[in-house]
Amino acid sequence: MRINDKELSQLNLSVTDMEGLLNHRKPPSGNFSQNVFKERLFKLKANLLFYFRVSDIGQIDDRCPAGVLVLENSNIQYEVSTGAPFAFSITFRDEPERKHVFCGRSEAYVQQWVAAVKQASYEHWRSQLILLQSKISRRTGKDPLLMYPHNQGLVRDLQPGAPSSPSAARRLKAVGRQASSFQSHLQTTIASLAGRPVPEADLIQF
Repeated sequence: MRINDKELSQLNLSVTDMEGLLNHRKPPSGNFSQNVFKERLFKLKANLLFYFRVSDIGQIDDRCPAGVLVLENSNIQYEVSTGAPFAFSITFRDEPERKHVFCGRSEAYVQQWVAAVKQASYEHWRSQLILLQSKISRRTGKDPLLMYPHNQGLVRDLQPGAPSSPSAARRLKAVGRQASSFQSHLQTTIASLAGRPVPEADLIQF
């Protein structure tokens, strides 16, 4: 994906959802097999996972990312055969054989990253919103998204494969905004069910 470095840097400088050091092993490229973990600084912003180089003496240049992973159509799982005690991986639906492997300093630290990355995508929040919508509809007999005129069912009716914008940078920003919007919308929907609160035991657990 071609991106505008300036736009990417501006996104990187905004408030992040999570950040910290992880060791990262890239998937093989061509005939080259990458078996070495390299320490990187990672910043998670909505569904964008930025990473930055760390020098041999521990210096980090966080002004410009070395790369970014767009966490859509991704699969995140724990890894036990990487040679590192606390590890997880990210693969993508269109290239399942290319595996990004990450390891951290402790089991708890890696669990925090896995939880954050799994909840980062627009795809995740859309599926959670649809599940919640169905549960509320069964309990109240009403469609919660259509109870609010400003929605008009647009969130529910979004379809995969919609035309993309002409600019890759704008696509990154738009998808990032959608993911953040879904997180806010989900909390608002739970909190404003027109006087019909859903018991805590019935709420979808993340």
